[in-house]
Amino acid sequence: MAGLENLKDMYDVALKPRMLRTLLKEEVPDEKKQQLGNPSKLSRVVSTIQTFKLLSESFNNSTEPKLIERWRSAIDDWVNRLLLLVSNSTMPDKCWAGICLLGLTCQECSSDRFLASYAVWFDKLLLHIQSPTDSQFVKVASCTSMSDMITRLAEFPNAKKDGSSLAGKVIQPVLKLLQEGSSENVWEGAIHLLCTIITCFPASVHRHYDSVETAIASKILLGRCSINLLKKFACCLALLPKSRGDEDSWLSMMRKILLLVNGYLTEIFHGLEEESKWDEALRLLVPPGEATPTSLWGQNLLEETSDNARKRSKLSSVSLLMLSCCTMLTTSYPVQVTVPIRSLLTLIERVLVVDGSLSRATSSYVIATEQEFICSELPVLHSYSLELLTSVIKGMRSQLLPHAAYVVRLVKEYFRRCQLSELRIKIYSITKILLISMGIGIAIYLAQEVVNNSLLDLNPSDDDTSSNANPKALSEAFLQPCHRKRKHGAAVSHEQKFEQISLEVEAPRSRPPTLISVKIAALEAVEALLTVGGALRSESWRSKVDHILITMAEDSCKSGWTTEDRNTFLPSGPTSMRAELQLAIFRALLVSLLSPSLVRPPHLAQSLELFRRGRQETGTKLSEFCSYALLALEVLIHPRALPLVKIPPANSSLEVNHGFPETLYTGSQKHNTPFSSGIREMGFVSPDSDDELYESWLGGSNETDTPMDGKAKNTNSEKHSENLGVQWRENISAVATADVEMQSDGDEIIVKSQQVQESTMQLQELVSSRGAAVPVVTNDCTGTEVELTRVGSKTGALVSTDEEMAPSEADITDKCNESAPIMGTTYKLSSAPKSIAVFAYESDRDSSAESVPDIVDADPDSDCQEI
Repeated sequence: MAGLENLKDMYDVALKPRMLRTLLKEEVPDEKKQQLGNPSKLSRVVSTIQTFKLLSESFNNSTEPKLIERWRSAIDDWVNRLLLLVSNSTMPDKCWAGICLLGLTCQECSSDRFLASYAVWFDKLLLHIQSPTDSQFVKVASCTSMSDMITRLAEFPNAKKDGSSLAGKVIQPVLKLLQEGSSENVWEGAIHLLCTIITCFPASVHRHYDSVETAIASKILLGRCSINLLKKFACCLALLPKSRGDEDSWLSMMRKILLLVNGYLTEIFHGLEEESKWDEALRLLVPPGEATPTSLWGQNLLEETSDNARKRSKLSSVSLLMLSCCTMLTTSYPVQVTVPIRSLLTLIERVLVVDGSLSRATSSYVIATEQEFICSELPVLHSYSLELLTSVIKGMRSQLLPHAAYVVRLVKEYFRRCQLSELRIKIYSITKILLISMGIGIAIYLAQEVVNNSLLDLNPSDDDTSSNANPKALSEAFLQPCHRKRKHGAAVSHEQKFEQISLEVEAPRSRPPTLISVKIAALEAVEALLTVGGALRSESWRSKVDHILITMAEDSCKSGWTTEDRNTFLPSGPTSMRAELQLAIFRALLVSLLSPSLVRPPHLAQSLELFRRGRQETGTKLSEFCSYALLALEVLIHPRALPLVKIPPANSSLEVNHGFPETLYTGSQKHNTPFSSGIREMGFVSPDSDDELYESWLGGSNETDTPMDGKAKNTNSEKHSENLGVQWRENISAVATADVEMQSDGDEIIVKSQQVQESTMQLQELVSSRGAAVPVVTNDCTGTEVELTRVGSKTGALVSTDEEMAPSEADITDKCNESAPIMGTTYKLSSAPKSIAVFAYESDRDSSAESVPDIVDADPDSDCQEI
């Protein structure tokens, strides 16, 4: 070693052959060493080879030929040492080490070396798979290394024919291992190799298709191994139709699985469901004119099952076969196939509607112990059914629309009955996937259901035993609109609202506290709903969702962040789970702020403060997200552009119906929107003390406090009116860019605008304090008068007046003091002969009461859909 030249750095090519020879000398056993030593040394060898790419033989143009030859010679010695170890059948530990390192060599060596050597390596490994005398761990290592070799061989298109030929030689030895082997490790290695062959070289399995199908299905139905291994068998059964690659093979496999599952369910649910379920399954699965099979894979479709052990075995088989269906629906297939969607949905509904209850007609036929057994197994069966529903949605996407009514009804009914935490998480996940994949059309019908259940699970006080009310009654009471008037100053907190509800509702103390994982799932569903359906006319639930989100966000920060142990808001659990919950809260809060709405975000200021505080918690995911949230909310604070919409001329005879876009910043600021800016510049909102324009309007004169009516106006008021007339003409385009909906009908233009509550209150204060009437602006050029009057509406409906004379100051003051709701206030701008009337939006009750068309749950033309 002393005579070796020094290296430039750790990236020097001369380092690679030297390191490889050092590993051969010190770590890899040879024929002289009797024992392998510590097997953990192989992990260090594998890590070193993968890190430094010691077997890659990658050279630069400037690499010296002598160095290239030295590296190739070192790799030759490496391969020869491994082949000697693989051939050493007398010492299984050395043979096992050689086989493992040979699989690594197949992955790491250069393409030229692999193509020149894979045939020799294949023969060496195949001998150990076929040999009946080799130990089990040698067989498992051989299957794993053979899988690595076949995976690498599939990367070369020119070797596809040779690869299919070699893979076909492995099928029979693998089937023999599955049939004769008694170790789960051997079965796991064999099924892993079989899945690799089906994926990489499917044509090699074509001749052995029926034998492979029977062998895999028998393992699933017998169920004599661990659940993890059974899941691998189920996935392999789902991949098997790829070996043929035609539509009939895929559909035939799906029908076989569904027929067997429905037959097993008929036996398991005997006495718990209607007896016609089996006939309905046959009608959907067996085409007319075909004979119904009596058995599949050696199992009878219908037989009497009275033993609980046999029922438990069949329940396990049903779950695994459902998993196979999930894999078939979500895995790519070479050709387009027809999916029996109605059969799948019927199977899912058949499982989900069974809750263990007995009807009067069947109660005498079911023993209490059998009912107890079924109830104990139903949660697992329901979980797999929900997984199957998730796969149907993911696999079909928009093609599920003909069955949308069926899916919506199924989800809503199960949502109302589901109480187990694990199942509620899955149903929340399904609603999230539905909203994302099918869009606003589904959001219309699932919104209220998601909100009702989310408000129950996200209730901050549900961990307190004093608030464990009846979930259904609590939800209905919380979502019930309040028709009683209350003072503006009497604010009711979220916790007080739930306390009031809990006093009115009978509360059986049986509902357990909501788990953190359920809260996270509910927040994710709400986030998806706000993203997809935030632009809906959602006044009936939107304010409640926004309120619960800001309440949870504030409460989660009251006693510190999740890094502190004294946080009492979050339920007890691991710190990581509490951190995930807090992150989910802030994610939903950001979506709530950015989601389109008819009003400005009601909790923007509080949210900005929370995000600013969260950003200070450096080194956490929450800090990173809060930084991103503040960046995303910049568009609400400082809008970059205004909507490109112009108001039509007053003399236009065309009917105009502009649908203004729900921009992110529309109505999001108190005084920064175009509409409020125009109102401020016209003098109806008190500007800041340093506003030069306002000072110029005042003209340095003090206004008198003496009230003036509509007939008597002082000189300053007339001067202000002239200035306001100029400002009105300049700002009419700014008013047009507000969030309005315009209609033009001849000589009258009606503008519906959402008035900001703060601007209305300031207008009232300005009129009352200054004692000035609303100005009448006269245009000297046209002689047109514009007057602003205020009409109160107690019902929130649109109100219009056709008065041509300006009201007196006293009338305006009286109308400003009316107790009509602020959002029901109506303004009219009238001019002669043209008039412009400004109306407020309809109240929440009016907009929410609009009916939407119902989804019609009708059978589509075909029971199958294509993927």
